[in-house]
Amino acid sequence: MTSPLDAGLGLYRHALALRGYRQAILTADIANASTPGFKAVDLNFSQAMNRAMGSDTSGAGMPAAVGTDTGVKALLVNDARHISASDLGGPGTASAPDELPRDAVQYQVSAQSTIDGNTVDLDQEKVTAAGNAVDYAATATFATQTIKLLLTAMGGAAQGGGA
Repeated sequence: MTSPLDAGLGLYRHALALRGYRQAILTADIANASTPGFKAVDLNFSQAMNRAMGSDTSGAGMPAAVGTDTGVKALLVNDARHISASDLGGPGTASAPDELPRDAVQYQVSAQSTIDGNTVDLDQEKVTAAGNAVDYAATATFATQTIKLLLTAMGGAAQGGGA
């Protein structure tokens, strides 16, 4: 049974879990920038968040850099030398969000690949990871402010009616 307080903060819980997981995926892409044949992946945050909140819109608002291949598995590693989902806490482990849809982690559509078949654009991955970190910090700030507001409201109600 969830309380109204839990329900109100659920949005932040899901958003922080998904942002953290996306950061791990982007970090794996950066770490594998020189791995021959590695295919860059990303988390479709909009789709994952919609599913986590119970309202899947089937990819509406999907970023242009994310592919549309459905039915792919998280991190899509195809070589033992790649960082795997289990190294990052992939789906089914403690650090992956339970609400992560199976097809939310998708191959990135890349304009170029290296001669060895690697599709990681290191500059783009760094920019995306930095943007995701800013989004994570903003979400954490909103969550903190909401909790402070709720604590103030509870403290004010408890002190004001004691006659």
